[in-house]
Amino acid sequence: MSFFDYLIVPFGYLMQFCCWIFPNYLAALAVFTVLVQLVLCFIFGIRTHKNSLKQAALAPKVAALRKKYAGRTDQATQLKMQEETQKMYQENGFNPMGGCLPMLIQLPIILALYQVIVNPLRYICGICRFDGSGIAKIVENFKNAGIAISQDVRSQQYDILRYLLEHKDETEHVNTLLNGETPTVLPTFSIGGFDMSQAPKFASILVLIPVLIFVVMIASQIITRHFTYQDPATKAQQNSLSMKIMMYTTPLISVYVSFYMPAAVGIYWIYRSIAATLQQMALYKIMPPPTFTEEDYKAAERELNGSSKKNKKKPGGTLPAGSGKRSLHHIDDEDESTPAIDSKKDAPKESAEKAEKKELPPADSAEAPLIKEDKGTKQYKKK
Repeated sequence: MSFFDYLIVPFGYLMQFCCWIFPNYLAALAVFTVLVQLVLCFIFGIRTHKNSLKQAALAPKVAALRKKYAGRTDQATQLKMQEETQKMYQENGFNPMGGCLPMLIQLPIILALYQVIVNPLRYICGICRFDGSGIAKIVENFKNAGIAISQDVRSQQYDILRYLLEHKDETEHVNTLLNGETPTVLPTFSIGGFDMSQAPKFASILVLIPVLIFVVMIASQIITRHFTYQDPATKAQQNSLSMKIMMYTTPLISVYVSFYMPAAVGIYWIYRSIAATLQQMALYKIMPPPTFTEEDYKAAERELNGSSKKNKKKPGGTLPAGSGKRSLHHIDDEDESTPAIDSKKDAPKESAEKAEKKELPPADSAEAPLIKEDKGTKQYKKK
């Protein structure tokens, strides 16, 4: 058994328990989806939502920063704004990547759930649960017996389950096909006369499954965005062409794949989208993001301007050579201080001239001043 199987098997037992309570596979799948979503919510969902609330609490400060650098699109200014934004996030305990880690951790769990759904014979019925190669041998037995089995590996186990349900009274024959294995539970896949173990086709009513997948996934994205705090810059980009393409790409891919999978797998995707949306709506109502008034945004601007003034250098010091030059983009205009005047190098010309030149008295003065020659060896009176 591989390491990944240790993650899949527990979910397989949970799905087996749900099928034991609700023999109909679709009903058991609905209960299974809700239980798993609750577990994921308490472990990851609440933490992710709290992280987004921290970001929402910083909305006025982020808006003040963007207003400070509004209209400046050069690279130097953008880097400066990003540095100040990251510093503000660190000071307030918000990690922009904090919501990504729970999603990455959930990825192997989602893959494990998918394996449970597409391998019901192994993980739900308990046939060769710890031996993946045993399923291949059973498939070979069915083919050798002339029983119609799909060439698509993802549909083979559903074909075997459908045959077992139709011939469950033929114990000896079934045991031979299963190499002596006994299924723990055999869920039924029919609802309203429609077999959900079959893949949807355009000529069948099951074609509604791909349509529902597309509609539910699009609606789920729209509703989830409405009940999730989004940064104003990110929210403004939602109407862009690239964002709209991304919005429709994933549902369209799911629709395409659903035509090659049993309809029960598509039903699971619908269940999971609905459960994730309801989870986000509940978290939003229980822990709503903060709301701010116009005065809150003005207060954040005043606080930002006040901190900029405090960071100015005190007068009286000297700047290093070349530091007196301003940025062409005026990024640091508010942070720079007026350089102090060096008494030797930067003294005004007027003061220097007065220091070198002495004022002479009027011409009619009684006594003229003594003037020394350049060499200082002789004195005389000017008459």
